Amino acid sequence: MKRNLMTGILTILALLLLISVPSSYAQTAVRATVPFNFTVGKAEMPAGTYTVSRVSSSVIEIRDSTTKKSVVSIVWSEGASSTAKLVFNRYGDRYSLSQVSRGDGTNVLRLPASKLEQQFASTSGASEQKVVAARLQK
Repeated sequence: MKRNLMTGILTILALLLLISVPSSYAQTAVRATVPFNFTVGKAEMPAGTYTVSRVSSSVIEIRDSTTKKSVVSIVWSEGASSTAKLVFNRYGDRYSLSQVSRGDGTNVLRLPASKLEQQFASTSGASEQKVVAARLQK
């Protein structure tokens, strides 16, 4: 009984230590004001100001600065960019977030096309890209 209690306490302490260690990915983020509704995966996001943070090497969080609603997405890195921006694929009047660039010379983060975005593409045809300027936050 005493051994189980001690094991439980040590496990909780180890978890708290892991949670409290700051992640190197969370040190910088980009902030942008998006003037239109858009999708990320299955999530519909309203127009507003958003902060995009890297959670890990393959995951980002997109958080609405007003409502605090957030969504996470897997990403992959490619190329590099010196301009902070969000890039959206536009299908008629529908927008899907496709890229995030922090503008600090690091890799561009690409989001996969969701099933919802694929539906937009099949009904609207070709897409065009819409770029929204962002700024780096520390």
